[in-house]
Amino acid sequence: MRRAVLALLLMAALLHPARAQTAEGPVDAIGMIDYAHGPRFKVGDWVRYRTKGESLQGFRTDYAVTVLIAGEELWWGEKCFWAETRTVYSGQPPQVAASLISYGVFEDSFPSQRFLRYARKYVDGLDDRGMPRQQPFRRGDAEIKTHAFTQEPPPPFDTLGVERVEVPKDAFEALKGKRLYRQAVTQQEGDSTVYFEKVETHTAWWSDQVPITRLVKFEQDNIQRRRVWLIGESAKAPLQVAEHSTGATELLDFGSGMKSSSIPERFQRPLTEQHPARAKPARRTAGKRG
Repeated sequence: MRRAVLALLLMAALLHPARAQTAEGPVDAIGMIDYAHGPRFKVGDWVRYRTKGESLQGFRTDYAVTVLIAGEELWWGEKCFWAETRTVYSGQPPQVAASLISYGVFEDSFPSQRFLRYARKYVDGLDDRGMPRQQPFRRGDAEIKTHAFTQEPPPPFDTLGVERVEVPKDAFEALKGKRLYRQAVTQQEGDSTVYFEKVETHTAWWSDQVPITRLVKFEQDNIQRRRVWLIGESAKAPLQVAEHSTGATELLDFGSGMKSSSIPERFQRPLTEQHPARAKPARRTAGKRG
């Protein structure tokens, strides 16, 4: 399984701000693409975001991500598109990831949960000649054996209506949604009982004016609490905040005509333009009779 899958979502760094601070590799933002409303893009379309986050323990992250529809490719007879992600951390050169996704994802009934099943290959660093190296995308052993997902689907967003939201790109009349995660675990550690809970709130704004993702803005609030007590002394154990992180992702810009830096030139165009028309056969001329 490729390492970049750990950061499929642009906002994943806010869950692990320390990891984002050290910039352990490029973000692959294929999880941001709007699979539920059909392919709302063409080759060369791009969209750019900035993510900023901080936590109670002092971690901070600040980076920009550009998602580019880099090209198309016919892979084993299947029509696919290349999604390229360029990540720029402060003071560092751009880091690039690219994945080939089957257009079949747009026909899936649960595409936001199963988009990884339509990933066919990806760019994994450079080869000995300094050229981008492609690798087949392999599913986890557990999924192959059980035909099930390796993770539970997230809770749905609750729609909160349309409101005006301002981001660096512009002001949008955007559909607002909120999603709440809540996890709680109680376990025994020696002679103590430990209770841990995590509450995470996602708020998102979407607009059909934004290509590829529809995402205008995303906010995240993550709070973790913990309490520890000896047997019979639970009333004396206060619930304490262990960590609290917040972050936001905002639309910076979008456009078309951008070129890829990770896939071969011949694929950086629509499939309809990749196969030149066959040359017409030479016209035969009747031979002269003597």
